Amino acid sequence: MLCRAALAVFLSILASAPVFAQTPTPSGGAYAWNALSAPVMDPARSAHVENITIVRDAVHITLTDGTIQFAQPVNGVVFAAVFHGNGRVEATPPNPLEWQQLRLFTKQDKLNMAFTDATFSFTDSLLDEVAKEVKWQAGGPATDDLYANRQREREDVGAEYLPRLFKGVWSPDRQRTAYFLADLKTKEKGWVEVRYDSMQPEEVRIGRWADVGPFKLHDIWMNFPAGGRDFRHAYDDPAARQDFLIPSYQISTLLADNADLSATTQATVQPRYSGEQVLLFALDSNLRLSSVKDSQGRGLEFFQARERKERSQSYGDYVAVALKEPTQAGRNEVLEFQYGGKHAVIKVGGGNYFCKSFGWYPTAFASEPGVDEFAFRSNFDLTFRNPKKYSLVATGNKTSESVDGKELISNWKSDIPLAAAGFAFGDYKITTEKAGDIEVKVYANREPDDLLSSIQRAFDNPINDLKMGPGGGNHASGAIGNLTPAALGKTISIETANTLRVFESYFGPYPYKQIAVTNIIGSYGQGWPGLLYLGWFTFLDSTQQHELGMKNQVGLTDFFRGHESSHQWWGHRVGWKSYHDQWLSEGFAEFSGKLYVQYRQNQKEFLTQFRKDKELLNSGDIKMHQVDSLGPIWMGQRIRSSETGPRSYQDLIYSKGGYVLQMLREQLVDPRNQDSDHLFKDMMKDYCQTFDNKPASTEDFKSIVEKHMTRAMDLDANHKMDWFFNQYVYGTGIPHYTFRVSLEPTADGKTHVKGEITRNGAPDSWKDVIPLYAHLGDKTVRLGMLAVTHATEPFEFIVPLKVDRLSINDHEDLLADVKQ
Repeated sequence: MLCRAALAVFLSILASAPVFAQTPTPSGGAYAWNALSAPVMDPARSAHVENITIVRDAVHITLTDGTIQFAQPVNGVVFAAVFHGNGRVEATPPNPLEWQQLRLFTKQDKLNMAFTDATFSFTDSLLDEVAKEVKWQAGGPATDDLYANRQREREDVGAEYLPRLFKGVWSPDRQRTAYFLADLKTKEKGWVEVRYDSMQPEEVRIGRWADVGPFKLHDIWMNFPAGGRDFRHAYDDPAARQDFLIPSYQISTLLADNADLSATTQATVQPRYSGEQVLLFALDSNLRLSSVKDSQGRGLEFFQARERKERSQSYGDYVAVALKEPTQAGRNEVLEFQYGGKHAVIKVGGGNYFCKSFGWYPTAFASEPGVDEFAFRSNFDLTFRNPKKYSLVATGNKTSESVDGKELISNWKSDIPLAAAGFAFGDYKITTEKAGDIEVKVYANREPDDLLSSIQRAFDNPINDLKMGPGGGNHASGAIGNLTPAALGKTISIETANTLRVFESYFGPYPYKQIAVTNIIGSYGQGWPGLLYLGWFTFLDSTQQHELGMKNQVGLTDFFRGHESSHQWWGHRVGWKSYHDQWLSEGFAEFSGKLYVQYRQNQKEFLTQFRKDKELLNSGDIKMHQVDSLGPIWMGQRIRSSETGPRSYQDLIYSKGGYVLQMLREQLVDPRNQDSDHLFKDMMKDYCQTFDNKPASTEDFKSIVEKHMTRAMDLDANHKMDWFFNQYVYGTGIPHYTFRVSLEPTADGKTHVKGEITRNGAPDSWKDVIPLYAHLGDKTVRLGMLAVTHATEPFEFIVPLKVDRLSINDHEDLLADVKQ
């Protein structure tokens, strides 16, 4: 029996705990779940400790002096401990990338921080390690609310550690699912976390939850594979440590006029390991589960994160499902999820709905940066029932459509496995265009959404005009016209078809039979397989954008549409394996958007867009860090942190990722061929074909580049592009080049060239291959490539032409600042 103090803590946690069904399987699951949140301390396992060091790979946690007490077991597993006293955490970064990140957050070259209080959550050997070093004291305290309080605080910020701990406690394979989380109270940085998770390819993580305005953001100081494994290859097989895959979905969804969503999802689960009793999923917490059933129709116990509602900080989006029988590797199990709720679809005006693209059906749980869900593919069979006055479009091919009373029923099936599924519905005007055999359909709202309506009212307010007096009113209402997305539907369909033509030329076949485009109220875009969600601003004509004061209209139209359209290749035809590799999607889409600008506008505008990106990379964030210095593009989502600006991730990953592809393009230019881009096109098409409907890693792409590299690119004479990727993908830095040259005409009509390139602002080991351009009157020709492998590189040669001027970086061939 619990004493009164312990009972009070237990009940306070229970009152705010995630909900669960009342079907206890495995035995005691409901009790176990709550015990993990508010553990009962074990009076028989309390001890004074001196200089005990807990080692997890490169991390050393020393309990210098104090008291440690362990919790009573759950399912025979002791899973929690509390420490009070003095301790120290130390860790040496395993590589320069992690050193750079640690330095950014802590100003330390090696982590070294003192702590007082600590909590430990674990399913590994911590108890045995400590037990060997201490003598248990009789009659330890029966209560200690530190762990329960910290667990509640972690849940409040959306730290999804509880389901992972629950998973480990019920796993029969403690080595494969071993988990360790130390939560250490430091003076310098508050609560600092050290996590070792055997189910993650990067087992070791160190960081903290930091305040960013009203939010808590998870800063990751270091995240790396254990045992000194090569960080570049940690995610070579993204499925290696996954509990299960989901090869297919069958989803029936009801969409109401008031935007409520209810659905039944049958997910075919393919276990990769035998004996597991708990499977973890992700589902938007605003969609509340009513039941989870197995293939035999038996109700399963489940545990879901608290409902977020309209709260700015999520409580998490997890669902832990307890099975009736343990999994058998390779034997599929169909789980049925029934759920519904608000906020997954939001009504944003008459006939206008915003449908969230993520979270509306259960997916494999991924609580932190690691393997990305876009690394996997599933077949989708989607059935929708929606008010018949509205049209609906979804990923896949529409196989049927019928009317049942007041409802429109449609079915959509994927003909190849997809990384994701999505939908949109509303009062649409549908416009159709063709790009070869590809059907392009635009679903544009007939009426403005709430945002556009508010803008329209601001431009058409005669009362306000009278208040402002003669000459002071806003007479632009006639100029801005009617802000309905449908008015630009035909233009969007034509432009989308044009993007497909350009990208097929460069990247190979479009992967689907059709593409649908729809407008959303958000100021962003989302490219789903065969379905584009485009922000409202790109459905405005140039006059309307001008009247609204929108600058960089090319960026809001041609570039933006090209960027999102290209995600049909970057993210869907070719996925990415981990968060480290997401630049292969966003960076490539950034390049593709500019490529479309080059064809839709001109070369000058194309280069202007790249130069704006260079300005972004050289600029400072809100804490005056140079954006390029925040970390390599390989860091992915980790760039978004309390130490960086809200746009730093996009400014770095998108902009620099696009530059990487542009530099490779220029290195592969063949000026002697009528299609000077043919080598680059061959490389990109090979990349798409090699990883067709599969994920790729940074090293995978590098291997493709090395397959197609020219002799001029081989600066290390080993047929490797390590020099390039180490600098621009795994490293930071924007070099400064000064180009000096003198030209002397010769008697036989040639030109004697003598000069040097000097470099600063980069390490001495920095290398670049730099295209050289000759200007002959109004004509420019590419002479060749300069291999610059030293800080000062002299050159001298004869050009068999009369040359007026030589230059470098004419086509933004370099991510560098150039003076010439």
